[in-house]
Amino acid sequence: MAISPTVSAMHRRYPYKYPQKIDYNTNVRNDENISMIHTPLSSYLTYLPPEMRGLPWQAHPLDGKLLLFERDSGLNVLLEGDETAHLQRVAPRTLLIAVTNICNLTCHFCYRNLKSPSAWTFDSLLEFCRAASDWGVLEVAFGGGEPTLFKNFERFIHELHDSSGLCVNFTTNGMLLTDEFLRGIAGKYGNIRVSLYDTNHWETTIPRLVANNARFGVNWLITPDELPRIEAKFLKLMGLGVRDFLLLSYKGSDATLHFTRAQHDEFAAFVNRMYAALNGIAQIKLDACWGDTLPGVPRLFETSDCGAGDDFLSITSDKRIKPCSFHHWTIPFETLGDVRAYWEKQRTNRQAAATGGCARLPFRALTDHGGLSHEVIHLATV
Repeated sequence: MAISPTVSAMHRRYPYKYPQKIDYNTNVRNDENISMIHTPLSSYLTYLPPEMRGLPWQAHPLDGKLLLFERDSGLNVLLEGDETAHLQRVAPRTLLIAVTNICNLTCHFCYRNLKSPSAWTFDSLLEFCRAASDWGVLEVAFGGGEPTLFKNFERFIHELHDSSGLCVNFTTNGMLLTDEFLRGIAGKYGNIRVSLYDTNHWETTIPRLVANNARFGVNWLITPDELPRIEAKFLKLMGLGVRDFLLLSYKGSDATLHFTRAQHDEFAAFVNRMYAALNGIAQIKLDACWGDTLPGVPRLFETSDCGAGDDFLSITSDKRIKPCSFHHWTIPFETLGDVRAYWEKQRTNRQAAATGGCARLPFRALTDHGGLSHEVIHLATV
């Protein structure tokens, strides 16, 4: 007799604001992914707590597992057992899409190709995203450039939310966010990610997000210059109302922005200290590119790979596919069918990015003193 699948992980994507009321009478979405499970989704829902079974779950098969996602609450449930052993992934979970290459800032560390055109139109992007939803993608994360500069962005969010099963997220420098815009997209998006720069006035943006009950988190690039003030800045952000922190590692060729071994240890000690002090009142997330450089830090998932090219794909403003935003591979495409064909062929290829800080490179192509190992980086281009 088969062993009941284990609920091996359960977490929410949006820690700041939760729905005040959940409608448990909503029917489960019936899409292509569910039909490929070969077992009625209702059979899997019996393993969930009774109060969760009526949520409008979307089923996302993984290799040997089943991910259930509810976009309104951001709840994820991962099932794993004999009943899921036959499942195979049919689509990436997320597409990271640069909707425009235009930006209102000129950050010196920005990795995007400044010469790339902005090829997406309202209609072409909407058609592409709807096709991605039909394929089985759960979420889109819009970036750029600055996504709020995409023409009719508020209306686009509405139309995509109402005409697909996708959860809409976007990363912004926040300088163009207004109360009217935030009120206008309420209930139509998953999460707003605000990048923290010295030049983008986040001290003003964050209170605006809090005042509008926005679901948001901050993306914080942690470089050696940040370490001396990291705890004071963290507590200031907590005081402003931030409850979702994504701590990013630097990827690139500037050796002064990479950590030494001692700085990795200092950063890990800070994360452990804050994790213990917060006791669950905020989320601290680490981007996958830290790799195994922070071994003592507690993690929700123990993974051996970042998932680039499989769990997610990066789509550029000039309609090219990349395994991740920092990757040197770029493949042009015309339709979602082209993207799907690329993913099906290349998803198991764990090709590293040819840049310092990629977790797929040995030691992230860094020396103990924070310098770049160009010999290791060259391996990614072979």
